[in-house]
Amino acid sequence: MLVSISRVLKRLNRLIGNPLEWTSSAKAMLLGALTCLMYLQYALWGELLLRFNESVYWLDTEHVIAQLPYFYALSLCSFFLTILPPILNKMFGDSYLYEYGATLYFGLSLSYFSFQIGTLSLPVGAVLVGAPVVGFIFFNRKAVVLALLLSLAIQVILSLGSACNFWGYAPMFDANTEWGNAPTPFKVFQMYFFTLPYMIVLISISYLVLRRWRDREEKVRHLSVTDPLTGLFNRRSILLHLEQEQFRSRNKGPVMSLLMVDLDHFKLINDEKGHEAGDYALIAAADALQKCLRQNDRVGRYGGEEFLIILPGTNLEGAKYIAERCRQQLEKTNVVLSNGGQIKLTGSFGLICNEGNVHMQVDELLRRVDKALYLAKHQGRNQIVSVDLVS
Repeated sequence: MLVSISRVLKRLNRLIGNPLEWTSSAKAMLLGALTCLMYLQYALWGELLLRFNESVYWLDTEHVIAQLPYFYALSLCSFFLTILPPILNKMFGDSYLYEYGATLYFGLSLSYFSFQIGTLSLPVGAVLVGAPVVGFIFFNRKAVVLALLLSLAIQVILSLGSACNFWGYAPMFDANTEWGNAPTPFKVFQMYFFTLPYMIVLISISYLVLRRWRDREEKVRHLSVTDPLTGLFNRRSILLHLEQEQFRSRNKGPVMSLLMVDLDHFKLINDEKGHEAGDYALIAAADALQKCLRQNDRVGRYGGEEFLIILPGTNLEGAKYIAERCRQQLEKTNVVLSNGGQIKLTGSFGLICNEGNVHMQVDELLRRVDKALYLAKHQGRNQIVSVDLVS
């Protein structure tokens, strides 16, 4: 039994991956799913209490009946928040704005529920302290801080408003019972006076510690996926991106194109100018290629003087345009050496698009684009040779 559970957990872990490396849209989708389940739980709990309204004397049944449609509406909104981020990601690419939207929605909608059950109740306090700590680990820190400050301000306003009789306190409960008794202004002041310092200290320490930890994790992750010389993705990382993009293209969306670039006469540069000059040439080539690419394109050092460029959502004609732009940019690049010498760069390009066969394996894509690169070098270098799978 334990072995079976362990296997299931291992498979689940492989499927989910590292949550800290999820895209912003995936994190927003997770928060949307969690809030959807939470709000559905609140609605169903309200339905259950109404069935036993005679024994739950402390419940304001009329108010609960009036609020149930809002509970279900928020559940529905949360469901749409779950399915919307991946759609937007597919249309516009990934963005931290998804995390801002998800955390703000979480904080503001929970403020509504905190008003219903009482802003000074135990569940509200647990969420106010616990949610930011988890949020600092998982989400963009600025998004969490913004949602926390806004939610906390709303909690204070709601508490003081109830104390000053501008509106009721915990309207889900009967005002004639202890559950629905509104606090006095002094009680509100006293609660926040003794609670806020601990909240500030706890959240501040958590923020600082988790920020250090996340920064260190980010540095380690960056080193593991980055080529130390050029700052591009390393071979392992760019191949992983290629696997992911080919999987996405095969199962969900538009075609993708792949460019393989080889610096011309690089061995001659190393032999005649030295390895330091070769390093300068690689760095300059990496900068030149990056200038020509779009936000969602990926470029990595494939090995030696070879670079691999992934062009998501790009057909063959669009990829030819980008490849020509890269070729011209390389051709205009002059590498100035410390001794005053100069190196002119050019590159040969192999290009393939999976438009004619989206089910092609990554190994086969690489083999064919490598063959196209070989033809470009064999035919005189500084040119682009493409593979057309459609015709």
